[in-house]
Amino acid sequence: MIETKLHTELVSLLETRIGEVILALKRGEEVKQLLIGETGLAGVVYESSYDYYIFDKKWTEEQFDDYWENGGEEKEIDNYIDGTVEYYDDWSTWEEINW
Repeated sequence: MIETKLHTELVSLLETRIGEVILALKRGEEVKQLLIGETGLAGVVYESSYDYYIFDKKWTEEQFDDYWENGGEEKEIDNYIDGTVEYYDDWSTWEEINW
């Protein structure tokens, strides 16, 4: 018997009018939904990015604002989504999703 390695894939991302951000993830034939934000994706990612660059990297607010406004926002959102999908690319973490 040949074992097939399943991978988690992003099916869709929905941001509702009230700011909820819901990812639909697929692993094998199973699709699950995951709420990753209640105040909009940009807000969630902004806060974690701000903390990382200001406190860990010791950037000034001006440096961070320049980065964020010149492509950093899109880059950080993509990284956040990719990281979330990668986190659930494992059977044990996949089973944690209960929608």
